[in-house]
Amino acid sequence: MDYNNDMSKLITLNGQDDKILDDIFSEDIVVYEDVQGSKIWVNWNGNSFVIKPKSISSEAINLIDLAMQNYYNPAINYFNTFDNRIKGLMPKNWWFCFEYFPDNQPANIEYNRVPKNGLVLASICKNGKYEYAIDELREYSRLFNVDCLPVIFEGKLSDQMREALKYFLNTSEKDLEYVFGEKSFSFFFYKILNPQSDGSFLMDEDFQKNLQKIVIRTSNNNVTFEILNPLYQRISSENSTEFVEVYTLILVNFLNFCQSINIDEVKIKGVRRDEAYIYLICKLFNIYVSDVKDDLLNFDFIIPEFFDKEKFKINKELIPNKMTNQIISESDKLEYIFKVILGSFNKKRKKPIGIFTENTIILFNSFVDRLDTILDTFLNKLKEIDLTRGGLLDFGDFFEIKYDQDGEGQVYPDVYDTFEKEPSSEKKKGKLSAKK
Repeated sequence: MDYNNDMSKLITLNGQDDKILDDIFSEDIVVYEDVQGSKIWVNWNGNSFVIKPKSISSEAINLIDLAMQNYYNPAINYFNTFDNRIKGLMPKNWWFCFEYFPDNQPANIEYNRVPKNGLVLASICKNGKYEYAIDELREYSRLFNVDCLPVIFEGKLSDQMREALKYFLNTSEKDLEYVFGEKSFSFFFYKILNPQSDGSFLMDEDFQKNLQKIVIRTSNNNVTFEILNPLYQRISSENSTEFVEVYTLILVNFLNFCQSINIDEVKIKGVRRDEAYIYLICKLFNIYVSDVKDDLLNFDFIIPEFFDKEKFKINKELIPNKMTNQIISESDKLEYIFKVILGSFNKKRKKPIGIFTENTIILFNSFVDRLDTILDTFLNKLKEIDLTRGGLLDFGDFFEIKYDQDGEGQVYPDVYDTFEKEPSSEKKKGKLSAKK
């Protein structure tokens, strides 16, 4: 089978016939444990670090993202400790992909501990081409003083190893529970491929009981293969429908309120667009709360469970308005409502979700355009100010971020991206439903 035309694909070996497995297992391979962190892409452009969440095609993290939560603070602080020697060894057209751990459960797997400096180097993108050579990843992980992808096995499989892997791949899910017994998927593969191991990655003398997969790369091409754990259990999000209903209800009511005031008269400060946006939203939020504070406090809804985690709280050091900070310090409800508003009006939306209809989308996007025009007008008046850093936020020079260590949780989601394809069956009208 010719895999050279499938170099960008991740090919699942579960269900493949023995001939294909024999071809792959006869080569020199590298087998490593899949790491479930929070993916970030990092580039040193010669002046500052540019950090993108999730994928290399994402928008770079900006001041708005940082103000909304404390999540990325440890990573940003760490990269800004790099000296000129390290920066000089980071080619400007390379992107380094890390699995980021703000705590021991950034995704669906809970680990015993976090990796070195909270980072695992996973791949490198050079001029648009993704590289996974393990020796190079190890070299750069040493340079950055972070962990590298956890390799379970390197080399050519023995006959006994090949037969054990094929045995697993040809065993039904029902029978696997009998095969594993009280052990686990990760225990099974570590003991086959690395019998001396007494624990899996980030586990203290223990094996990860909910590992999703192991990953295999051959030495003569860039194809990646995976062996999936049929017994893997993904964390399910509860009350997602209620979450998105409340989220959109907050937006509709704030949007309706803003139609009743002259936002052109609101004073703005800041020299960067994201800085000016935060200041504008703070001013609008203050006016909004002064008018409907009691209704907001009596608004009967459940704050999502993840919001209890310190890393998802508002980063108050980046909120420039004292009154806004005072308001959101009064109540978790007010802080959550501000978080929803701050993170929602800086980009347009495409599809209806929650209580948003097609007409609501039009009204919402029109308001985003209006805010953009106000910000453009304000920034154009500041053209005599040096804006050379306007497009790229220098995290190191602009502010010193402080953060707390916290427990488990997931990245605060872009609710629209998450729920666009899951329209709610119930549509509520755009008025807060409050219990007095």
